[in-house]
Amino acid sequence: MKIDHEELATLVPHKGKMFIIDRITQAQANDWIIESETKITPDFMFYDKNLGAVPNYACFEIIAQTVSALTGLYARENNLPPNMGFILSVSNLHFDFDSLADGDLVRAKAEREAAVDNVYSFKAEVFVNGKESGGGKLTVMEVTE
Repeated sequence: MKIDHEELATLVPHKGKMFIIDRITQAQANDWIIESETKITPDFMFYDKNLGAVPNYACFEIIAQTVSALTGLYARENNLPPNMGFILSVSNLHFDFDSLADGDLVRAKAEREAAVDNVYSFKAEVFVNGKESGGGKLTVMEVTE
């Protein structure tokens, strides 16, 4: 399943410049697997003009929004209301690069590893221009309003 930027905006709470994912390239919501793409440009929220690039920590937000898109897609496909989520912990987060240049393509993959009630853990991987370049684990809690 592929989802473009406009449809993706209906699945995540991020709006405006804070919404940084370009598209979902693969998703299997009921299997809790997703992959996103984000192209780096000077308009990217975390672009540092002095650096002429995006610091690697921006990939954490790409991963978080990819996970958010997965939970939103799961809710939509299962006729559930969308819920907000909060990151409880991050572990083993690492990136094999310092920054991203204009034109770099970041692909983030996430897969749910465990769930207890409304708390989920996800394994995430980051690829830059097709090369595996980092990842980590996120634990999130979904809350109803």
